[in-house]
Amino acid sequence: MALTLLTPSLSQPLAGEYAIIADSHSLNTAGDEIKQYAAVLKAEGLDAVIIEDRWQHPDSIRLLLREMYTSNKGFEGAVFIGDIPVPMLRDAQHLTSAFKMDQERYPWHRSSIASDRFYEDFDLQFDFLRADTNGLYYYYSLNPSSVQVLTPDIYSGRIRIPGDSDGSKLRAYMTKVVEAHINPDRVDEVLFFAGHGYNSESMTARMDEKAALLQQFPQLNRQDNGLEYIDYTFDEHIKNRLLSAMTIEQTDIALLHHHGSTDAQLAGSEAAANGVQQNIESIKFYLRSKVRGAKDTTDAKKRYMEWLDVPDSWFKGANEKIQSEKDSAWFADMDIISADVMKYDVKTRFIMFDACFNGSFHMDEFISGAYVFGPGRTVAAQANTVNSLQDKFPDEMVGLLSYGMRVGEWNRMVCLLESHIIGDPAFRFATSDPKLNADKMMQSAGNNKRLIKLASYPHPDVQSWALWHLNSNGYPGISGLLAEKYFSSPFATTRVSAMKLLALLRDDNFIRVTAAALDDSYELARRFAAVYCQESGDPRLASALIKSVTDPNVSKRVNYQAVDALAYFDRDLLMNELDKRFAGIDTSNHLGTIYRQTAANIEKRAKSCRETLETITGPNVTEKNRIFDIKSLRNLTYHPLVEPLCDYLLTAPGEKLEVTLVEALGWFSHSYKRQHIIDICNKIIADNERFSGQARLEAQRTIRRLE
Repeated sequence: MALTLLTPSLSQPLAGEYAIIADSHSLNTAGDEIKQYAAVLKAEGLDAVIIEDRWQHPDSIRLLLREMYTSNKGFEGAVFIGDIPVPMLRDAQHLTSAFKMDQERYPWHRSSIASDRFYEDFDLQFDFLRADTNGLYYYYSLNPSSVQVLTPDIYSGRIRIPGDSDGSKLRAYMTKVVEAHINPDRVDEVLFFAGHGYNSESMTARMDEKAALLQQFPQLNRQDNGLEYIDYTFDEHIKNRLLSAMTIEQTDIALLHHHGSTDAQLAGSEAAANGVQQNIESIKFYLRSKVRGAKDTTDAKKRYMEWLDVPDSWFKGANEKIQSEKDSAWFADMDIISADVMKYDVKTRFIMFDACFNGSFHMDEFISGAYVFGPGRTVAAQANTVNSLQDKFPDEMVGLLSYGMRVGEWNRMVCLLESHIIGDPAFRFATSDPKLNADKMMQSAGNNKRLIKLASYPHPDVQSWALWHLNSNGYPGISGLLAEKYFSSPFATTRVSAMKLLALLRDDNFIRVTAAALDDSYELARRFAAVYCQESGDPRLASALIKSVTDPNVSKRVNYQAVDALAYFDRDLLMNELDKRFAGIDTSNHLGTIYRQTAANIEKRAKSCRETLETITGPNVTEKNRIFDIKSLRNLTYHPLVEPLCDYLLTAPGEKLEVTLVEALGWFSHSYKRQHIIDICNKIIADNERFSGQARLEAQRTIRRLE
C-alpha cells in the first residue's frame, strides 16, 4: 500500500482528526487550494491530514481510515476528492429506505448501491467480489455474519467533479469552501419545498412540517419571514420561482421534497385545471401525448374518442412538428436540470435533496453536483445515490445545523445506505445559540450524566441528539426514558425521535408509544406509527389502528399508511375492533360509509394475504410465480403468514425457493413473530443434510437482521 502524506508537520502517518483523501489528478491541479482547505480546518481546531490515494482500492482506504479512527482520539471523518474508488454494495438492500432490485435479473451497476457507508461503518463486514472495468466501481457483498444495521463510526463526503480535466472547477470550489469556513453564516433563512406527488400532496403534512421547523429553528419565528414555503402548484412551471428564491434571498438551508432522477429534480407537474377551458386544454394535451407515436394513429384516436366521447378536433397537431415540440418543451420545463441551475447564482449554503438518485456522485452527471460545484454559494448537500422512501424522517435533527454541527456529523446520525454528503462534510454554520454549540455538545457525547441534562435542553433537536447518544452508549434506562420523553415532550420532532429509537428496541414501550402516536398532534408521528403498525403487526396495536382508519378527518398520507397496515393483522381481530368502535353509533349517515369502507378494506387485504400464501405454498404453482410472491414479502410483511411460511420452509422445497424465502423473512425485522423466524433459521443452520450451504448462510444473515 503506497501512502503519501502531504502535511509535513506530521511525523506519524496515521495522526490527525480528519482525512482529506485525494487522487493524484486533484492534487496536481488543485494542490494549493486543498492545502488551504486543510489549513482553515486546522484553524477551527480540526487537525486535517492530506493523503494521496495511490493504491486505488477501497479495502486499502477503509483500512487506513479504521487505523486512524482507532489510533486517534477525536478522529471524526474524511472527504474524498476526485475519482476515489466507489464501493458498490450488494446483499444490503435492507439498509436502504426503499431500494429493492433483483440482483440476478439486472446488471450489477444498476442492482448495487453506491455507498460510502463502506468507509464509515467499521462494524460492517464485506466480501470483495470484483472491480468494474471502468476503474471506479468496486463490488462488495455484505457478509452474512456481519451486523445488519448501520452505526457509522465516522462521517464522509464526496467532492467529485466529472469533466474537470484542468481542475479549474475544483480550484474554484475549494476556494468557495475556504471562504465559507472563514466567514460562517448563521442560519436565519430556511426554505422548504413540496414537489409534485410527494407525501400524497397532503396539506396537513406541509402545515405540520412548518410548525415543526419553527421548533427546530426557533430563531426563524420572528416578525420578518425567516421560513419560506413553496408548493409546486404555485406556478405552471415552478422551477423558476424555486431557483429564484434560492438566489435573491440569502437562504441558508433549502429542504427540497420532490421526486428525482440522476440528472433532474422532478419538481413539478401539470396542476389541477381551473375552469372549463383549462380542463379542455389539459385533456387535449393528454390525448396528443397518447396518440403521438402510436403505430396506428387512426385506431388510437378512435379508441380514445369512443372511451372519452371527445371530438376528433381535440387530437389536432398530435403528430405535427411544431405542436409536438411545443408539448415536449412544456413538459420538460417541469423538471430542473443542470442547465437551469447554471442560469442562477444560487446563494443557499446547504441543500437537502429529499429525492431519488439526485446524489448519484458515481455517475458522470448528478444534479446535486450542479449546485454544489457550480458558481453559486452552495458548499454542501445531502442527497441519495439510489431511490429513496417518501415516508421517512427527512428533517430529523436538522436544527442541529444552526448549532454549528458539521453537516457530515449530522448525516452520520440520520443516514441510510444511500444518503450522502455531496461536497464538504466539514462545513458548518455559526451557532445561533449563545449558550450552546456543537463543539460543547460533542464533548458530552460519551458522558451519560451530561446527556441526561441535555435531554431536557429547551430545543427539540438537542434533546433528540442527547437521546440518540444515550441509546448509542447503551444507557440502561433508555427504554423508559424514551417513553417518558414521548409522553411529556411538547416538541413534535423529539417525540418522533423517541419513537424511532424505541423501534430499535422493539419492546413493550415501543408498542405503547406506537399506539399512542397514532393519535399524535404531529402528522409525521401519526404516519410513522401507521408504518410501525405494518412492520410490527402486534395485536395490541389493532384497536388504535382501527380508531385511526375510521377517523372522519384522518389526513391523506396517514390514511394511506394506516389502511395499508390493515393487511398485516388478523382479519377477525380487526373486525372485532371495528365493531367495538361503532357500537352504539348511528351508521345511517357518513359514519356508516366509513364503517362499510373499512370493513371492505379489511376483507380486501385479508384476501390478498391468503392469496399470497396459496401462491407460495399451494400445489400446481410454477417456481417463477412462487418466487415472485415470495419477493413481494419484502414490502408486504404479512405477520399472520409467519407460521405457515416457516412450516413450508421446513419441507425443504428446493434451494432456490428456500434461499429466496429465508431472505424475504429477514425483512420482518420489527415483527412481533420474529422470534419464531429466528428459531426456524436456527433449525435450518443446524440441518446440513436437508439444507444447502447457501440456504444456511442466508438463514444466518436473517438471524442477524432480526436479532
